[in-house]
Amino acid sequence: MGLVGTGVIGPGGAQWYDVVLQSGHTYAVGVQPSDPSVDFDLHILDENGNVVTEDISTAADAYCAITPRWTGPFRLVVESARGLSTYQIQVMD
Repeated sequence: MGLVGTGVIGPGGAQWYDVVLQSGHTYAVGVQPSDPSVDFDLHILDENGNVVTEDISTAADAYCAITPRWTGPFRLVVESARGLSTYQIQVMD
């Protein structure tokens, strides 16, 4: 899948990206901000809005691995817990 999106987020802000993931396949989802002093979080939600996995560490970047049990739409939510930065979000399969 590769690059899913780019953007700019400030403190308390969030942006999301909708993707379709395939059942039984493991994906690596990563958010890389350009400013290493920020704290970006990543939440992956299923089609019902349930959090499937998340990275809420205090690190600048965020990373999750997911192996869906069904094929369908998932929402990738990028949040800024601290700081303002541009970023890229990628889904590697």
